[in-house]
Order: sequence, then structure tokens, then C-alpha cells
Amino acid sequence: MRNYSDLIDKLNLIPHPEGGYYRRNWQSLLSADIKDSNRTLFTGRTIGSSILYLLPSVEVSTWHRTNCDEMWHYYSGSPLVLYCITAQKGLTRQILGSDIDSGQLPQIIMHRGNWFAAETLEPDTYTLCGCTLWPAFTYADFEMAEINKLIDEFPQYRNEIEHIAKRTK
Repeated sequence: MRNYSDLIDKLNLIPHPEGGYYRRNWQSLLSADIKDSNRTLFTGRTIGSSILYLLPSVEVSTWHRTNCDEMWHYYSGSPLVLYCITAQKGLTRQILGSDIDSGQLPQIIMHRGNWFAAETLEPDTYTLCGCTLWPAFTYADFEMAEINKLIDEFPQYRNEIEHIAKRTK
């Protein structure tokens, strides 16, 4: 295993509140007036941003959601399991990776407002990926799950919710 701390240093990454390490590497210079799903108008919102993201296998990206659509891009290391829970589709699992023949995808979209979490597929490894968000990310759009409330809302997925929650630092 390549020492992921070398990558953290070389890419100038910092700890992310959801787990893993990140650095914003792009924010659009364009802005627009945007209405959210509740028809609330946000004036002059930057239209997009992206980060580099590294998730070591000793951590997880804990259950959270944003008010942005988020595209994950695979770069290197272990494939990554992305879990998503919605009222419409239930629990889904997708693998972010480069082995397309085995069903992995090099890009995966997490839609705004959906609960999701991630973990590196292989032990003693890491995943290096990127996330691009529309509109641009702000912490006002970010919500970490209260695990008991998430289980109350989706009791049929208790095992998966607790699996990630127990691995959260």
C-alpha cells in the first residue's frame, strides 16, 4: 500500500468533517440566481465547485446530505462503495472505480437532499477521488445525520446505517 499520508501532504489536503481529507481545487467564477426544491431563491450563487478527496480505509465518509447535486470521480487506489438512502429507491450501493467490466463506475451522482455515506472497498488502502458540486458547496448546504433519527426514518436499513456509524471517528 502506498502511504496515503504522502498524498495528503503532496496534495495539501486537510481533514474533512465527514471523514477523510480534502482540498477545494475549483470554484466557478460564474454565478446565477437559483431556486431550491422549496422554490426558495438564492441570489448570486456560485454555480459549481470541486474538491480532491482522499478516504483511507481506516475511515469512512459518514452519513450526510447536501443541497447540491454531487458527482464523484474516481482517480486512483481502492474502489469506493457509495451508499445512498432515499424514500423512493430505498438503499442503493454503487461502486466508484475503474473496473467497468465488473460493474464499477468512474463517475457517480449523489442527488441533492439524499442521505449518503462512503467507505473504501479494500482494507489497508485508500481511495483518491474528486467531487464536483452544483451549485457550489457551502457548509450551509451540509447536514450530518443524527444516526438515531436516520434509523427512525429508515428502520429497514438499520444494519447499514449502524455499520457506517460505528466506523465514524
